[in-house]
Amino acid sequence: MRIPKLAAPLLAFIRIFALVAAKPSQQPFSSEDLAQYNQGFDEEAVYRAFDLDDHDGTGSPDAPGWIDPRIHSGSMLDLVGNGLREPINVIISGKSDPTILTDQGLKDYVRTIGFSFECLNLHMGGLQRADLGDGKGWRPEMFEYRETQWPGAPGRWVGACWESLYGGNHFRVWKQNGTLANTGAWFLAVSKEKNLKYHHTIDKNGYNIGRDLLVEAAERGGVWKNWKWKATTEWIEGLLEAGKDGINHNISQDGRTAILTVERIVDSPIPLPSKAAFLYGSFQAAQRSFASAVEIVLNWLGLL
Repeated sequence: MRIPKLAAPLLAFIRIFALVAAKPSQQPFSSEDLAQYNQGFDEEAVYRAFDLDDHDGTGSPDAPGWIDPRIHSGSMLDLVGNGLREPINVIISGKSDPTILTDQGLKDYVRTIGFSFECLNLHMGGLQRADLGDGKGWRPEMFEYRETQWPGAPGRWVGACWESLYGGNHFRVWKQNGTLANTGAWFLAVSKEKNLKYHHTIDKNGYNIGRDLLVEAAERGGVWKNWKWKATTEWIEGLLEAGKDGINHNISQDGRTAILTVERIVDSPIPLPSKAAFLYGSFQAAQRSFASAVEIVLNWLGLL
């Protein structure tokens, strides 16, 4: 269902948020920077971001967890609007927990490892494209997720507003599910970027650093509502050519690709002393009540 067109007030919120988030002497960007940032607003992308598919996202039963895009003339480099490329340096295997292979499941999963949708689901700037060699050709990114600073941050619900303004880790997502390679795998172009003042250009060594930070978070694992996941990593060399030839921002990358297999974890409850158990249970109940109240309000506002 299409949400009401609230672009103007939401953009006003971004502007106000930017002005109050830092003291004037510490503010890392000017009003001109912010105006240019808002000019890149993609209204249609906001509506697409709310239209998440929770149907089966798994690939063909006989397919491997992922297929090298180059087999069918695809690429592990996405295409930026300026004609340069950025590395697709993380793959979430199609052999992962089926829950996270859906659109909604991926969104819930990345919230557990310190990422969320863009601030209030506002997309700024152009969309990059990728050809995963699955027969669909060059397709625009499906989603873009940004760092929320820590897994329990409020940005899990309202979006990664801090990263949108001040920089940090982020990634773009495509799914390999065409007729030539129906694996269900997610392909991620991960990079650590600078703040708004520098128009979200990539940090020094940002492709390698961004990838490694995401992998570390995935291996630590995290919890979202009643779901808990943890990833194992296989490192592959040769899918990407190391170096900076043709790479956006002229930043070198090491050519390594992380293959994540994300599994759902079920913990056995650990007995606690009765008093500690009571206090722990009370705290958990209060925490759940508060989270539920926040979710109800945000659902009513259409922000979830």
